[in-house]
Amino acid sequence: MAYLKKDMIDFHKAYSHMLRLRVAQEELVKHYLNKKVFSMVHFYIGQEAVATGVCDALKVDDQVMGTHRSHGHYLAKGGSFRMLAAELFGRVTGSAHGKGGSMHQVDRSVNFTGSSPLLGSAVPIATGVAFAQKYLGKPGVVAVFYGDGASEEGVVYETYNLAALRKVPILFVLENNQWSINSPIKNRRSQGYNLEKIATGLGVKYEHADGNDYEDVYTKTVKLVGSIRKGGGPAVLECLVYRHMAHSTPLMEEKHRTGDVLEERLKKDPLKKLKIKIVMSGVLEKKLAKEEENLRQKICTDIAWALEQPYPSKEELYTNVYN
Repeated sequence: MAYLKKDMIDFHKAYSHMLRLRVAQEELVKHYLNKKVFSMVHFYIGQEAVATGVCDALKVDDQVMGTHRSHGHYLAKGGSFRMLAAELFGRVTGSAHGKGGSMHQVDRSVNFTGSSPLLGSAVPIATGVAFAQKYLGKPGVVAVFYGDGASEEGVVYETYNLAALRKVPILFVLENNQWSINSPIKNRRSQGYNLEKIATGLGVKYEHADGNDYEDVYTKTVKLVGSIRKGGGPAVLECLVYRHMAHSTPLMEEKHRTGDVLEERLKKDPLKKLKIKIVMSGVLEKKLAKEEENLRQKICTDIAWALEQPYPSKEELYTNVYN
């Protein structure tokens, strides 16, 4: 296939990965509106370049953890869309056997260690996983995703310090969409707030990336993960992104997001930007359109499969539950 490559980056393949995340969620939205999805959901539409750029830079044996908005993280790590859909529909063949819903994805077969919806909680848990790997002498890096609201939790600052002290092999991926539900950053942070100074002051490396640009995210992840693998200690990759939907559920456009309106977000859509780059390289738009059509058909087939799966039995109520 005529993939465009620059410095060994396969942009066409990256676009295909990102498109899978986008189409999967677009189709799931329809089923949420039709009341087939019963758990609370936080869609990842608009942020696909971060999950894809980071996970493409990781190895199969590296582990990933996410938060309440982790459909994209799971799929980017190689997760099964069928298992994701089944989980959202509460079916026994879901990634958490139908008991976790949208915010509790887990799939050890692809080293997606899990997602935790409690604000900021995935950060210390993932750091514990990374410490265990180092303590046991196992290779590999752990990447954990979290948002700007979560980044302000006290436990996150404590974790930066501990991770630096122990030189834990972890990449902190902060997806800064500039909103904590309805609260903008300017209402939450002092005028002099500077995450780079905070992180580096605690001994954690820091990089800033355009979260709407796959190449920028991927390139900087490769750089940071390379340092981590050599024993350089933890790092923060802060990515500026735009979530295209409401904080939770897709039901309404949030009127309070003045300036940050949908029209402006769409101009910086990561898929749109990457598609332009691919087309300019000579790939025909009709070829990309056909790929999207085929992908959407497969996604719809997988959703139909998931809807036919059984619910967990009553006898399994306490199976795989920690008391």
